[in-house]
Amino acid sequence: MSNQRKRKALIGNINIEAEIFRSAMSYSDQSLAEVHELLSIWGMTPLQYNALRVLYVEDKEDIGLPSKEIGSRLTTRVPDVTRLLDRMVDKGWITRERDLVNKRVVRSRLTDIGIELVESAHSPLLELESKQLNHLSNAEKKNLSELLSKALNKPDT
Repeated sequence: MSNQRKRKALIGNINIEAEIFRSAMSYSDQSLAEVHELLSIWGMTPLQYNALRVLYVEDKEDIGLPSKEIGSRLTTRVPDVTRLLDRMVDKGWITRERDLVNKRVVRSRLTDIGIELVESAHSPLLELESKQLNHLSNAEKKNLSELLSKALNKPDT
């Protein structure tokens, strides 16, 4: 009597889409781990840095941004932007205040500490990002960027 069970799925056979998916996930995991290690110097996670960067870049008038706007500009999905921002308030990186016109809206603004964090981490982060892809030619980087943008902006099916 055989101890082998009958298996129906052909899981071992990889198609190009599965290969691309696994490679993208592996690259994401590897590069994010390096970013996490770098940002830990400042006591930040990549998500916290990204939220600070959004405020730094998008809040040009220094009036603060609503949570929904911050959440829509983050590079990763966050189930609870308010909780993320509250933790950053606790650290003294941002302030949160109700909008003067629409009391339902809470605006987040960078503090001096938040500005200093973004500016301190910016150059080392750029160096790391450059190092992560320095084995590719400029043409390959441009092609990769275009293909990733195209994959991210897929039409609805």
